[in-house]
Amino acid sequence: MKRPRVRDLKLQIFRSTAMQLAKEYLAACSIEFAQKGLDAQHIRYEPITQEALDQCCLWGSEAQLYPWEDVPAWKQRDAKAFDLSLWYDRELCGLCFATPKSSALTIKVILLEGKPDVSHPLKGEVAALALIAISRYARMLKLSEIEIFEPDPGAIEWYRELGFNFDDQRRLVIAVGEA
Repeated sequence: MKRPRVRDLKLQIFRSTAMQLAKEYLAACSIEFAQKGLDAQHIRYEPITQEALDQCCLWGSEAQLYPWEDVPAWKQRDAKAFDLSLWYDRELCGLCFATPKSSALTIKVILLEGKPDVSHPLKGEVAALALIAISRYARMLKLSEIEIFEPDPGAIEWYRELGFNFDDQRRLVIAVGEA
């Protein structure tokens, strides 16, 4: 009976640590962000909370309308799932849900969406910022690759720019160490 609770606590610590390590990475790259007009100290990684879901609903009809409201239930069924909301100050700029479910090698990015407003401060950075945290989490789980599950055809070039490529099974993947 105690074993699952210990494991769940360990995974929660991994998720929190991955987000903290991502934040520390951003701090170390603050000059690069400043060149883009961004202050790395204003970027926040958090789990997907009700506040994030409420903000996401305000994105309007341009949003992909992914089932973000289902994420809390998915997290309850999948202890290894990794969810994050990406903020710049008080503005929600992106959401991500990934899971290594049933795999000892791969974490799959199931949902990844940036705010459709072209003027949000992290426009064009959401996927890269999410991958920083996902890769840290994947390392803690000793996974070797990140896969974009059923990528939107319009986003494939973005992923290629981040280093993803199709493998011989037509999966869009990158090695954890390269993300």
